[in-house]
Amino acid sequence: MTTYLADQERTRRSAPVPADEPQVRTRVPHALEVSIERRPNPDSEGISRADAAWPRRLRRIVRAGLTHWGQPKLVETAELLVTELATNALRHAQGRDIGVRVFFKGAQCVIEVSDGSPICPKLRNAELDDEGGRGLFLVECMAEAWGVSEDGTTTWCAIPTGVTP
Repeated sequence: MTTYLADQERTRRSAPVPADEPQVRTRVPHALEVSIERRPNPDSEGISRADAAWPRRLRRIVRAGLTHWGQPKLVETAELLVTELATNALRHAQGRDIGVRVFFKGAQCVIEVSDGSPICPKLRNAELDDEGGRGLFLVECMAEAWGVSEDGTTTWCAIPTGVTP
């Protein structure tokens, strides 16, 4: 598992800056990226136990990132959306590794899940007794916008931050 918090900086000890000297701070963009190395179950067509643990891990990572960035109001929606997109990728990416990226663009929090599969996800109408098939419906309902990259390998969604850029 590789996790990168793009806005995480190492703490360094430095001499205090005199009051009359201007302080220059560079703003590091808020983003997190997770690369999931798949552990498919060779004896089954379903998701392995190792892969099935990822949606829960991603929820914790997203919660920590959004809380750190001062966006606690986005946590529940972002957790649901990242879970649905990642679960779709785990089910349909045919053993390919998966990349998850969460970042801010203007007044939106964007969640991207890349699975390397050119098969484009499609919104379905699940029957009442179906056990699955509602993931993209939930994304459609909860996100301000969602879509798929031109090459079909990345599914994304955006939720409003409520903050004007």
